[in-house]
Amino acid sequence: MKIALIHSHLNDRGGSQRYVIEIANSLLELGIYVDIFCYEYNKLSCYPELTSKLDIKKIYTREKNICSKNLFKNENKFKKLLRMISKNNFLNKIIISLGVDYLYSLYSTNNLAKKVSKMMLHSDNEYDLIFAHEEPLSVYAAIKYKKIKNIPLYWFCYDTVEKWFLEWKDEHKASSIRKFLLQNIYFIYDKYIINKFVDSSAVLDNQMLKRYQKIYSKTPIIRRGGIPKSIFQKPKNIKYNNYFNISNDKVVIFSLTRFVKYRRVHDIFEMYRKLDVSIKQNVLLYLNSPITDESYYNWCKLNYKEIFECENVKISLEYPKNDDEMFKMYLSSDIFIFPNENQTWGHAPIEAMACGVATFVSSGCGISEVIKDINTDAVFQVGNVKELCAKIENIINRKLYKKLSQLQKSYVHQNLTWDNICKTYIKDFNQLIDPK
Repeated sequence: MKIALIHSHLNDRGGSQRYVIEIANSLLELGIYVDIFCYEYNKLSCYPELTSKLDIKKIYTREKNICSKNLFKNENKFKKLLRMISKNNFLNKIIISLGVDYLYSLYSTNNLAKKVSKMMLHSDNEYDLIFAHEEPLSVYAAIKYKKIKNIPLYWFCYDTVEKWFLEWKDEHKASSIRKFLLQNIYFIYDKYIINKFVDSSAVLDNQMLKRYQKIYSKTPIIRRGGIPKSIFQKPKNIKYNNYFNISNDKVVIFSLTRFVKYRRVHDIFEMYRKLDVSIKQNVLLYLNSPITDESYYNWCKLNYKEIFECENVKISLEYPKNDDEMFKMYLSSDIFIFPNENQTWGHAPIEAMACGVATFVSSGCGISEVIKDINTDAVFQVGNVKELCAKIENIINRKLYKKLSQLQKSYVHQNLTWDNICKTYIKDFNQLIDPK
């Protein structure tokens, strides 16, 4: 079996990027031939330690800066025009109300999808199936390829058009005209091509399943994310204790996140602020949190100044350099917190649980439905800092974090390894290729 796997942007150490790379490696180990196609690839920052065996074909290589200025010349002119118009409040309101920003995103995405599809057509291989992953660019490229090659198309729907283009823009909520146009006219194109050309779709969790049903009026299957088997053999570490010169009896609370609003880093700061003094004295709070939204980061610094300056709080603004460094962070920790809202799945909590870290997630994360099955107490209502604080105080006071971590690690080991997940994928693929 030969598979063309598409992910639009392999440009950093994100969860969806890891998913594609781990899936490709596991499929190769199971005897499936895989080529990866993407629009943008940065091999220096996108898990170089995991990609040595993979054939990744790309349009644009960021680290070499080979993208010519003329490539986006017309597009950039249009962007400049939009920016000029947006500075006028009246005209900006009209643009938002009519959903021009969405239409432009759709136009731009289709243009990029044509480039990826053309690259696939120039490949020397004939594929049995297209496995499109994540956002619209990937599945649109797959559709354009399928129109010519007519092979099965399996879409792993990490993000729909609604989430990808619009979720972080509050303006659409304020305009009934915009909402009507998006839901009753603009989304129709997307719904039509997905239902016509996609043979099977999978999502990570019920949160995305409901979103998919709402847009496409169909029910996808659920396929989870996973973890390499090798992670379960890693021993605990005391990196923080040595590096920060703290005693071994300190409880390390960790979060691998980013400074961007939907990650709700401020909930962690607010939780720490509310902790009982007797507990706070015995806690090290460590955040690995690069800055994605500088204004949000500055807001956090302004509103939680005393926490940023606290000697028992350590904040790193750089991504881990590699997997070894990242897993040492998990293995040095006792408790992991993931407070995100509107989070598709959430891979970091699986990594934390596999490393034996007691993991707490908000109800805004798709992974919460899995964690709730393991232990309901490990899930808190998104944004409810009081509830989170009570859970953290309880698990530290009663020294229950080791028991919870063992329970969660065992579940992940039994149910969420890449090997098992890929075997399920292969069954899905075989049914599409040979439905008899």
